[in-house]
This record gives sequence, C-alpha cells and structure tokens, in this order.
Amino acid sequence: MDTIDTSIDGGVAVVRLNRPPVNAVNRQMQLELTEQFRALSVDRTVAAVVLAATGERAFCGGIDLKETAAGLADDTTLPTQATLDPGWEWRTTQEAIRYCAVPVIAAVDGPAIGAGIGLVGVCDLIVASERATFGLTEINVGLLGGASKMLRMVGPFMARRMLFFGELHSAAELYRFGGIEAVVPPGEAEQRAVELARKLTSKSPLALRLAKESVLRIEGREMEDRYRTEQDYTNRLRGFNDSAEAMAAFLERRQPTWTWS
Repeated sequence: MDTIDTSIDGGVAVVRLNRPPVNAVNRQMQLELTEQFRALSVDRTVAAVVLAATGERAFCGGIDLKETAAGLADDTTLPTQATLDPGWEWRTTQEAIRYCAVPVIAAVDGPAIGAGIGLVGVCDLIVASERATFGLTEINVGLLGGASKMLRMVGPFMARRMLFFGELHSAAELYRFGGIEAVVPPGEAEQRAVELARKLTSKSPLALRLAKESVLRIEGREMEDRYRTEQDYTNRLRGFNDSAEAMAAFLERRQPTWTWS
C-alpha cells in the first residue's frame, strides 16, 4: 500500500499512516485503511492493533484540502454510492477502524487535526506524547465535523469549544478531560501503545473479540448517526461561497473575506 505501512509482530499489528509531510488523508488513504483494518479484523494471529504514524511533523494534518478543493463529483471511478453520498467512503474508513474485531490503540506523537480526530476518535484507547495536539480546525477552512468524536472523548462543553474556535489543544489538556489513556515523553507514544497491546495478547482471543463486540453493541451507533448529521451540515456549508472562500484563503495564506453568500 502507498499511504500506510503495516507490520505484525507477536500478535500486535502496527498500522502507520505514511503520507509525508503531514499524513493528510486523501481518498487513497481512506481506501487503504479500510482494506487493511478489514483484513486485520479477520486475522486470528492479531490480538490488538496500534494506529500510529510516520514522521515527526504530524500524526495527521487533516483531510487533503487540495484534493477536496478540486472536487471528486465528476470522477467516474467513484462508486455510485460515493457519488450520491459525499463522505460515504470516509465514514466507511472510520467504521472499519471502530468495528475492527480486536482493540485498536491510537499512538499520537504530533498534531491530530480534523480528519486526524476522526481516526483517533474511533479507537478504543489513545496514548499521546507531550508534543501531541488535537484540534477540530474544519471551521477555519469552510468545513465542519469531528464533534461526534470529541463528545465521546471530552464531553459536550469542551467539544463545543473545539468546534467553534478551531484551536489546537494539548494532550495534557485532553488527558484532564479523560480522553487520553496516557501522556508520555516525545517519541514514546508508539512504544507505550505497543506495550499496552502486548498485554492483550495473553487474553483469550475469543473473550477479547466478544468483549470488543459487546462494548460496541452497548454504545450503539449513536456516534455514527451524529457524524452522519455532521456530514450533512458540512455539505450544506459547502454550498455557500463563504466555504470556498475559507478554503481558498487558507491555501493562499491570507485572511478570508466573508460575503454572507
């Protein structure tokens, strides 16, 4: 695969985002993550998965804005469902991670922004380094999303702050809200996540999979339904000129001019 690297050792799979410089999520990464996590879900040799990233600049810098700005509506290679329902493939990717049959532990050693929150927020546990930051920055580029994940991680009031202001928050701050398992020194997030994952290899593989399935059924699909609503509002926002202006201003490194249109 071109955008991710995967290794399996001693029952622990490590999937690393590998799209330098900031591991921005494009359509190819979405498809490859979906394929990889579906394969790991049926692999009896795997007891747990660590979702990490290569490079030190970012865990995930968000969605690939250049690809988003170019638009894919006229791409004849897209399946009909993706054409009729923009965002379907991205939801499919997140659900492949969330519904992986074994626990998935995120190892965040840099900024996790926008789509990065989408990836981290569907994991079962999160380990972050002291240099990790988290942000719902979509509002700054004419998009919305991520509140459904932050409601799960930090609760409604902090989620609102992150959604409205589009600012970055430290791993230590999110740890205080209970959204992160541990905060470790820079460069050690993946190692700590793998250590946690290795503890799970001693458990009954049947019990572990049933435990994961049971907690998913207890939680239900509320987060998925909430995110579908967010996508609907993102698509509404993208119908306005102000959305395109926000994205253009960001890419051109200038202040946007709002027109209420």
